[in-house]
Amino acid sequence: MTRPAVWIGWLISRLLLCWLIWRDQRPFGDVRYYFNGVTGLDPTALTEYPDAGVWPVRFLALLTGDTWGAFQVGFLFMCLLLDAAFLTLILRRTDRSRLTAGWFWVCFGLAVGHVFYLRLDLFPGLLVAAFGALLFHRPAWASVALAAATAVKLWPGVLAASLVGGLRRAGTWLRLLAFFGSLAAFALVTVVTSGVDRLISPLTYQGERGLQIESLAATPFMLDAHRNPTDYWIGYSSSKSFEIHGPITDGAVTAVDVGMLVVLGFAVIVAATMMLTDRWHPRSALAFALLLVLLLIVTNKVFSPQYLVWIGPLLAVCLCVSADWQVRAMAVLTVIAAGLTFLIYPVHYDVLYQDIASAGLPLTLLVARNGLVVLLTLLSAWWLGRVVFKELGQRGCPAEPQRAHGRA
Repeated sequence: MTRPAVWIGWLISRLLLCWLIWRDQRPFGDVRYYFNGVTGLDPTALTEYPDAGVWPVRFLALLTGDTWGAFQVGFLFMCLLLDAAFLTLILRRTDRSRLTAGWFWVCFGLAVGHVFYLRLDLFPGLLVAAFGALLFHRPAWASVALAAATAVKLWPGVLAASLVGGLRRAGTWLRLLAFFGSLAAFALVTVVTSGVDRLISPLTYQGERGLQIESLAATPFMLDAHRNPTDYWIGYSSSKSFEIHGPITDGAVTAVDVGMLVVLGFAVIVAATMMLTDRWHPRSALAFALLLVLLLIVTNKVFSPQYLVWIGPLLAVCLCVSADWQVRAMAVLTVIAAGLTFLIYPVHYDVLYQDIASAGLPLTLLVARNGLVVLLTLLSAWWLGRVVFKELGQRGCPAEPQRAHGRA
């Protein structure tokens, strides 16, 4: 494995990905939605996104004007540049771990398909990856990157729990101050430029969502709907996603909401434990962050196909700093899960909501993909336990090292 070989693989895979995108342009629907929102064609569009989350498409619209074709190509090219920039950072050095991470990124981007380049989720995903990498040598800047990711997509805010260290450590308060100070700055910019309503609208939108058909919680209902299609309604809802409604699905939504609260409680408990025990280390913080990302997906009532893009960038950073078999196994399983996601959306997606009774193959793919995500979560928890155990076993190792090993 050499760096030129990785770049050749990237070029071939991205040409193939662009060909797939141009061959099936149905997933451009979200890009069209972005275009309608930023050009004023649909004043109600994009209010569910944090204001900072749409800054990239606003900037793009300044360059392309109100021409849909130019915006369409520009969005694809913008994501392509971000993809290449991330791979450039991964391959700054050519040790084996970075080459492995590079090949993972090449394979992941192709496997996940259209949503890799045709959704805004690549932006928060890469910002979270920057957070993970900076933990090892610029933890305060890692906090700033995490605040930016939170301002863009909200969910990364939960990862702030991984910033917490010893109560009496100056580093703990520096990281937290950098995170909350930066987040406040983003909020202030939103209020000044777009008003208080745009600060609140993404939060109120989340409460309106039902059980999205690809979520883990929806899986048993989708299987039952396959056998008893008249008992369920599956269609496009006011939350701008495809949902399933039927017997006890409302109860499932409540259960999932409780599950999400349990994850938040778990994050707080771990953060409090780290503060009391004074054992913060960037490697365990990174492992904890990855576990939280997976738990947020598993306990979410929505699992849009682009949510896989939340995992890939951070896992690439994990590959750069760890040769543990759990991380390598997660990389392989993530690529497989990404490929299954592509086969679900866009390849077989229409039949899932149009004719559930004949959706045997798409449902099989969905069950397999969701099962892999659960397995990824278990492996992530195993890796976190292994990392923490190794850190506790290193006598004389400082709880918060001045300069951590395994720079990302």
